[in-house]
Amino acid sequence: MTPDVADTIAAIATARGASRRGVVRLSGPRAVSIAHLLCGATLEGNSPRRFADQTLRIELAGRSHELPADLFVWPDERSYTRQPAVEFHTLGSPPVLDAVVRACLAAGARLAEPGEFTLRALLGGRIDLTQAEAVLSVIDARSDERLEAALEQLAGGLSTPLHRLRVDLLGLLADLEAGLDFVEEEDIRFVEADELRRRLAAAAKLVDETASQIAERDDAQRLPLVAIIGPPNVGKSRLFNVLVERYGVESQRTQAIVADAAGVTRDTLAAVIEINGLRCALIDTAGDDETAAIDAIDRVARDRLTAVVRDADLLVECRRAGPAPLTTLVDRLSVATMVDASAATMSEGWLATSAATGQGVAELAETIASRLAESSHGTLAATADRCRTGLTQAAGALARALDAVDIGDELVSLELREALDGLGRVVGEVVTDEVLGEIFGKFCIGK
Repeated sequence: MTPDVADTIAAIATARGASRRGVVRLSGPRAVSIAHLLCGATLEGNSPRRFADQTLRIELAGRSHELPADLFVWPDERSYTRQPAVEFHTLGSPPVLDAVVRACLAAGARLAEPGEFTLRALLGGRIDLTQAEAVLSVIDARSDERLEAALEQLAGGLSTPLHRLRVDLLGLLADLEAGLDFVEEEDIRFVEADELRRRLAAAAKLVDETASQIAERDDAQRLPLVAIIGPPNVGKSRLFNVLVERYGVESQRTQAIVADAAGVTRDTLAAVIEINGLRCALIDTAGDDETAAIDAIDRVARDRLTAVVRDADLLVECRRAGPAPLTTLVDRLSVATMVDASAATMSEGWLATSAATGQGVAELAETIASRLAESSHGTLAATADRCRTGLTQAAGALARALDAVDIGDELVSLELREALDGLGRVVGEVVTDEVLGEIFGKFCIGK
């Protein structure tokens, strides 16, 4: 993913949907001149400024309109992208914001690619690769724990110590290779063997500590949550059981109690399943019946259900199939259950399943895996996978470098280069177009 950074790009920067205020963002060499064309005001200055109470000229529904807006202008590299940048803060109506973007495009900008603003921040040195990944994780965090981990990563909690270590190892490598130029001079040695061992051991310790930190966080954060929800007695627990039976990880299987009576499940049950190499935590929830009278236990169960729905990465909403069509649901995977038990009318957008016969279970599992893969959940986990590989490379090279201290500086130097390459892959000093495409392809336009 290497779009031309000389282009000036534009996109809506706020979430889609109506709101009181919305933001359109420009970045690139012509950002300030395009903003000048749209509002007619002189946007001069050598420092970031706010230009309040401006008027933009836009075309909407075939007619010219004047739109009130505040402009925030960064005329130089002090912006997020390290390029001239402008933000239009105006009415949050989607058609209005679309019209502002069209006006920017007509004035010479192009529509931004997904994640291109953050990519430019990366290329400009504003953030590193782990922080770029953390931007997406902050946006998509659905629990306090994931938000905290993403914010720590965004603040440099992961990469800052490794940047410092990389600088120290580069200096050590320079000393070693300078000494190699004077190898025939017995009295000249730029770094003594004891000092070399000390610095290599300290570097190896930091790499091991960072790897352990990532592993601990990864264990707590990496599994996406898939919650099976719906009214009581629609077959949620039976569906949970058959998914666990087919796809469950042996050491973490849990079976739900099933019966024909409503309200058998009053607590959440969880099991780890693996579909096409993707693991997730599958959760069976208590039936949600707001019309029924509830006791103290039901109230606790309902509170837990609310928490699960809030934190889940994917909601699997179950309804019992029947002769009447089912209403389309939004922002969740719609599953019709017990299709074997009655003459069911299959509604558009619903997956037909039967825990008794196994009908539709494989399709449901495939759909769960594809929905999770399409979502941006797992960016921190993807960071962990990439970092684990780089740190393993660095740790092995540093161990070999320590063993080579008594053999010769040439071998130590060779292993140091290998360690630096591994650390570079973690912090983004060594990066490929494939890695950039994998990361930034998950962003939405405008970020």
